[in-house]
Amino acid sequence: MNQVSFVYNDPDFLGQTIFVKRGPHQGKLGVVKRVVSKDIFEVGQGDFGDNFVKFKREEFLVYRHRKLKMRADRVKSTAI
Repeated sequence: MNQVSFVYNDPDFLGQTIFVKRGPHQGKLGVVKRVVSKDIFEVGQGDFGDNFVKFKREEFLVYRHRKLKMRADRVKSTAI
């Protein structure tokens, strides 16, 4: 089973996958390609393709994907 969590205070955003939580691009995923300033980041790839869009820090969450290990009997019982 997989779990997704969002981390607010990752000190290094460059190369991180982000989830846009506000604005016209809400719900999209992208990768931080350039740090413009302390609070502004340029994002590309993912849902943005070859385009680059600038976001303020409060407009996105850093996306983390974590695999959780579960016993086979627990997975089977939760699937029903």
